[in-house]
Amino acid sequence: MIFFELFNLNFTIFEWISLIMITSLGGFMRGFAGFGTTLMMVPIFSLIMPPVEAVFIGLSIDVIAMAPMVPNAARNADWRRILPIFIGSVAATPVGVYILYIMSDDAMRIMIAILLMGSAMLMLSGWTYRGKQNLPLSFGVGFVSGTTGTAAAIGGPPIAVYMLALGLTANKTRATLNTTSFIKEGISAISILYITSFEIRLLIIIIALLPFMLIFTWVGSSSFRKSDETSFKKFILRFLLIIGVTIFTKTIFFN
Repeated sequence: MIFFELFNLNFTIFEWISLIMITSLGGFMRGFAGFGTTLMMVPIFSLIMPPVEAVFIGLSIDVIAMAPMVPNAARNADWRRILPIFIGSVAATPVGVYILYIMSDDAMRIMIAILLMGSAMLMLSGWTYRGKQNLPLSFGVGFVSGTTGTAAAIGGPPIAVYMLALGLTANKTRATLNTTSFIKEGISAISILYITSFEIRLLIIIIALLPFMLIFTWVGSSSFRKSDETSFKKFILRFLLIIGVTIFTKTIFFN
């Protein structure tokens, strides 16, 4: 703890334990599901540090942890379907940065929670999307993801729901999510850094949490290789439902 005190981080032991535990869980989700990392980390981080710093640190350690996975993920990603989603996501990044500063956090969280719960319950019922996979629809999904991802670090779920609804395999879904997340989160982190002042304390926090992120990303990847298509899809949908309920409940009753 003396090392961290030298940089005046002023975190308690309990806060460091909380940061390490949620980072480890986020790393597992990155390795196993291909999304959900910042979705889990940022809300807890924001209880310990300013929200903008929480988003930046969450995005940064996630991007670094994804880097070794990207070459293989990019080869397996379904670029024909994901390209318009990616373009929409990148185009929405400035909108997300703007919303991060002007929109009520609670309003955005409630909206996202309702979308997550509705989508997860619909797909758990057995529904799959059988309509046309046209450019405007894919671009729209990407735009929503880019906006919510930059503004609230909740960019993965919209794409995850869409990928599962299209009926992509677990491998392609995970590869597609990891590839788009790497590029999109990198752009988001740089955008946030551009409009804020960087402090050495942020770098120290990133360095301190990164080993836990890397270790549990590997654990998650190993677990994914042992799973099957059905268990993967059910896990993702139940995870989305739990996250939606948690966000909604916390925002309405515990704010």
